[in-house]
Amino acid sequence: MNRKFVLDTVRKARAELSAESLIASLNVHDPSDISIEDIAMTRGALVVEGGLSGAEARLTRSPKLSFIRVNSGIREPGRKRFGIAHEIGHLELHREPGSLTICTQGNVVLFHSSDQKEIEANHFAAALLMPETMFAPQCRASSPSLDLVSHLASRFRVSLTAACSRYLQFCPHRCCMVLSTEGRIRYHRKTEDFGYFLQPSDELRSTSYAADLFAGDSIPAGMRSAPASAWLEGARIDSSKRILEESISMPSYESVLTLLWIDKDIDAYVIGDDEAEAEQAASDSRWSWNRYRRDTD
Repeated sequence: MNRKFVLDTVRKARAELSAESLIASLNVHDPSDISIEDIAMTRGALVVEGGLSGAEARLTRSPKLSFIRVNSGIREPGRKRFGIAHEIGHLELHREPGSLTICTQGNVVLFHSSDQKEIEANHFAAALLMPETMFAPQCRASSPSLDLVSHLASRFRVSLTAACSRYLQFCPHRCCMVLSTEGRIRYHRKTEDFGYFLQPSDELRSTSYAADLFAGDSIPAGMRSAPASAWLEGARIDSSKRILEESISMPSYESVLTLLWIDKDIDAYVIGDDEAEAEQAASDSRWSWNRYRRDTD
């Protein structure tokens, strides 16, 4: 296991444990009681809304009272809440008195930033808004579906993409979330046992339901069988292999959200080249994180 992987796992642990400790200290036991503005105030930060050019949120630190300014142009309440929670993460994890932190939409995308501090703030925000003790049991209640993810998003008052990303941390099935924009894969997140490679920036294949949505076609609701080759790479992915896909349009973002589910055993991809090994190391992160949590509890 390489040093970077270990450091990333420890940083993630630190961020999530910090958020969970904060929730525990406030004696919060139900998602409806997670008032993100009130939580910010307990940490010495006042939340205000206003115009922000090219930014989701901004944190201005002060010894007496810090300010979290969230972009009033954000239409989705769940996205605003995540932006505020993200800035609380910076306040708690990255103590730099007198500093100014400005976070763009690219920073406040769960598990998709290239900046380590932004990644830590995202992990903190996810754990603060969707605490494991409240969120995880509901992920194991039924088969994977975007209906379930939508229910979780509504209950925890977060965006659909944030709920889906968090869902994959606790889902007991082999699943992958994919967000596509303009007919191309923008980013994806998988359970550690998913076992297959998807190529970001690749154009969606015409045999996927997601491609149908971008073409303006209507598709059936719910999980549907699709050719595994519509999504997965690998020498042993042939025409006989199938995968379950559920895709929905997100017109406000000109995007499509997809949940993939391997509901039966299909050949695992062959590890051989550097890309496959890197993908396997990334997919092991949830398993290593859970082991780290067990060892440090």
